[in-house]
Amino acid sequence: MPPSSLVTSRRRSTDEQRVWLRISAFLSLKSPATRVTYSGILSEWCRFLGAEPGSPKSAGLLVAATDLHAIAYRKFLESQPGERPRVAAPTMGARGASRAVAPAGARPQARKKDGLDATQSNATIAKKFAALRRIYRMLMASSVGVGENPFEADKVPPPPKDAGRKRPTQMIDFELVMEIVNLPEIETPKGRRDRSLLAVLFGGGLRRSEVVGLRIADVRRSPSGTTYLYLRHTKAKRDAEQALPAWAAEPLWALVKERKEDGASEGDYLFVSYTGRGGTTPTSRALSDTGLYLLFKQYCMAAGAGRFATPHSARATAITKLLADGISHREVQEFSRHSSIQMVEWYDKRRFNVEQSPAKGLSFSKKGS
Repeated sequence: MPPSSLVTSRRRSTDEQRVWLRISAFLSLKSPATRVTYSGILSEWCRFLGAEPGSPKSAGLLVAATDLHAIAYRKFLESQPGERPRVAAPTMGARGASRAVAPAGARPQARKKDGLDATQSNATIAKKFAALRRIYRMLMASSVGVGENPFEADKVPPPPKDAGRKRPTQMIDFELVMEIVNLPEIETPKGRRDRSLLAVLFGGGLRRSEVVGLRIADVRRSPSGTTYLYLRHTKAKRDAEQALPAWAAEPLWALVKERKEDGASEGDYLFVSYTGRGGTTPTSRALSDTGLYLLFKQYCMAAGAGRFATPHSARATAITKLLADGISHREVQEFSRHSSIQMVEWYDKRRFNVEQSPAKGLSFSKKGS
């Protein structure tokens, strides 16, 4: 091999190593959950390009990818299986496509996703594009040979993430909230844990990850006596303090007292999981995300709130109730800890309240007829 070719080969090998080194450093700064999500998306993208993630070949393909590859990737994702929709469409094919027969010789028409598809949703595809867009921005800034961002929105617009949603967050009727909170039997330690947990979800509008991560020392009182939760490293990548109403604070302080009497320390998890026959033996492990999800759905179904309610429904319900009570969007933003007022408006489920629609009073008949 000529000396010049050898130098070029070594430089290419070094660049390929730097690509994965930069990606590893970038991912190491993300939260564990985000790291897992980004790694999965990046692995799928590499395999779509034709190489295993982490290999020198995949590094070269990442550097050489263009917007045309991104367009082809989007088309690929639109045909891939996804989560099942809550409402099944009639005559679904193997991958959720309608079996309607087109006239002979007609060209196939692209169909907009309407939330009844068994393929990946617009929101899922948009999330993957956003993750890869960020990764490429980092690679471009790192000078590892990436000349363009294949996922730049001006070149390859992501699908509209709010259109054709399969499982929009379902709000819970205000009248059912306290019924759900009071369902657990407080004669048992597990029941007292469940009541406190439900009170925190509805009273604080917390995210699932924030609830399961709470420690006993995170339940605090202000000098004036207001109960609040100290939330560590929230989704906004900062610590926060979340006040609670008195009805939610009461069972929470009772649980804190009980946990301390059982020998728990300030640094132990507040909501622990249970094991053994009937789930009656407490552990030192935190309640898992999945455990919280199943627990919440169980109580919601028992109260008649519907089988599609999730822990995030409690957050949407709390935000909507504050807005319905006349609290300003700016104040509710402080409660929800969203980055913008627009996000608060998106969570405002009053927009979907058909009972308040002006259409109910629409009439074209003559008066008196």
